[in-house]
Amino acid sequence: MRIRTKLLCILLALLLPPLVAVSLYALREARLLGDELAVRATDSFKQAATRELTLMVDLIGEDVSDNRQMQELSLALLVQEAGRALASPPTPIGPIFFTTDGDTPKRQTTTEAPSFDLPAGVSRESILPDAARLTRLLPTLDILRQKLRENMLWAYVALPNGLSCAYPGQGYTPPGYDARTRPWYTAALARGGLTWSILVDAATGSLIATASAPIYEKDGTVLGVAGIDTPLAAMLPESDLSTRWGDGVRALIVETSEQPTGPEILVLGSRNFVPTSHDWETPVTPSLLPSPDAASLHKLGASIQANRPDQVELSLNEGDYFAVFKPFPDTPAGLLVLVPRQAIVRQADSAGAAILERSQDMIAIVTSFTLVAVGAAVILAFFGARVVTRPVTALSIAAARLAGGDLSAQTPVTGRDELGQLAATFNKMAPKLAERLRLKQDMQLAMEVQQNLLPKAPPTLPGLDIAGATFFCDETGGDYFDYLQFTPQPGNGCDVVIGDVTGHGISAALFMATGRALLRGGLGGDPDPAALLTLVNGLLCRDTQESGRFLTLFFLRLQENGLEPNGHLIWSRAGHDPAVLYDPATDAFEELLGPGLPLGVLPDYVYEEQSRPGLLPGQVLALGTDGIWEARDPAGVMYGKERFRDVLRKNAGASAEAIVAAVHKDVVDFQAEAPCDDDITLVVVKALPF
Repeated sequence: MRIRTKLLCILLALLLPPLVAVSLYALREARLLGDELAVRATDSFKQAATRELTLMVDLIGEDVSDNRQMQELSLALLVQEAGRALASPPTPIGPIFFTTDGDTPKRQTTTEAPSFDLPAGVSRESILPDAARLTRLLPTLDILRQKLRENMLWAYVALPNGLSCAYPGQGYTPPGYDARTRPWYTAALARGGLTWSILVDAATGSLIATASAPIYEKDGTVLGVAGIDTPLAAMLPESDLSTRWGDGVRALIVETSEQPTGPEILVLGSRNFVPTSHDWETPVTPSLLPSPDAASLHKLGASIQANRPDQVELSLNEGDYFAVFKPFPDTPAGLLVLVPRQAIVRQADSAGAAILERSQDMIAIVTSFTLVAVGAAVILAFFGARVVTRPVTALSIAAARLAGGDLSAQTPVTGRDELGQLAATFNKMAPKLAERLRLKQDMQLAMEVQQNLLPKAPPTLPGLDIAGATFFCDETGGDYFDYLQFTPQPGNGCDVVIGDVTGHGISAALFMATGRALLRGGLGGDPDPAALLTLVNGLLCRDTQESGRFLTLFFLRLQENGLEPNGHLIWSRAGHDPAVLYDPATDAFEELLGPGLPLGVLPDYVYEEQSRPGLLPGQVLALGTDGIWEARDPAGVMYGKERFRDVLRKNAGASAEAIVAAVHKDVVDFQAEAPCDDDITLVVVKALPF
């Protein structure tokens, strides 16, 4: 026998048994892996679909909240105007007609005047003066109708003497109707303020959301209750959920009824999305939500009763559903969306089946390869594969652990070849990845903290329009602005502060936060601007003098709202660029100058205070940071203060918020593709015209 043959036989005897064993093991593991991936993929798709459904319902809830805010603002206007009308002389500005007069056909409405209604036992003569006063609401009611459009079914006012007026005027009210007994009337009086109710409209029988609030005299006496009805279909967005989840999707308006066995869920209205033109259905009386699943029904009922969002798997008489509940704020009711369970798990089941099919294909391929390998006796190739596979498998396992979130995953380094170098590189990569992840989380947290330090909204001062904004060039920055209240009496004005720390990033943000804290720490002492800056400078120098950083700041006090003839502008500068005052009447610019070093430079420096008469109507006062006029275009040309003044001149007639937006847009357009190297902050104070 030749040596080559003997060597081949020896190699076959040594390598074939391990080859067969490894092949069988690979087949077994491939089958297990396919089953496990199918299960995990099914669960992952199911969770993703559930999250998507919850997000869609949350978006619907946000639309409802937006419509609710619009209704509340409209109701506040109606309450205010009704109070004025009831305090005016009883001189009508339009016709007075009652629903029993027959001037308007039944079930028809008119926008020419409101209609009045009296309960039984109240004489018409006794309430005619109040009816005449309420006709003065016609312009306000017509404005609300034009603004709200389909969001206003009725607007009405009811008085304690039983008189009620509704708009648009109608020629019909149900027999025995008394506004004083309606839930919207009693709830508003019981709460003493604005309240929301889900009701069935007495005239149309449709499901409505009612916002109502009491009308008070100056001495606190209740003059009546005003309310606005909105068709529930108008408050809810036109979202056809069937296009995403298929047939069988339903939306319900639900509330709870307390029973000895626990809360029961009552359906006030329902809507199917197939056909798409189908509207909300309102039962004559609320119906129970039928379900044999007592535990899920009890859990959902508790969430509805507590007015909190929830999602459950719920079995109803007609099938199994995923239920997502979104409460209506300040209302013991909410939106319940039911999606058939099959629609949620359809994609998940499809993904699991696809993975199982691929795993079966993989098993067939492995089996074929094994047979070919054994038949061809590719001993050396197989041996080499075993040598290479071991470190690759270890590296794959470590990579899977790293992908699963285990940043401590390591793989053994078994050689000095490319695989060994790859393993060593992998072992160095995981700690660096963990460090980068921690840094990213820290930066995100720092950005959230700094954003929360900036004012959410400007103060509301009579005769002034104030707006401000900061645009950071990194996640965090060194710019700062604030609205402070140092005056002893509310409404006597406010203090506007704007500052800029050298540099930007985390260190600048920390320095800015320190300066902000020191400024706000002076609230209790009622200091003037110069004294406050002197105090803050001394404290800031103690902690930061050796850091080499400093903070420029402009402190402006709007005394008596800063308006002529009684108000004044009082300011003190700490090395910051002067504020710019523009007068459209004379097309003149004025800078609020004054000496002053930046904060954090000399601990004993004493700041000075400057003042001038208050603003005249139409004048615009702008306080900005150098990130505006020092911005550069791709050619390196600086934006400059002249261009900044041109933007103020062109937009002087707009609101303060529009001026801030216009300046920022102009700077961004000027920079084009050039990098943003500094933060941009601008505060605009505009004196409103008479």
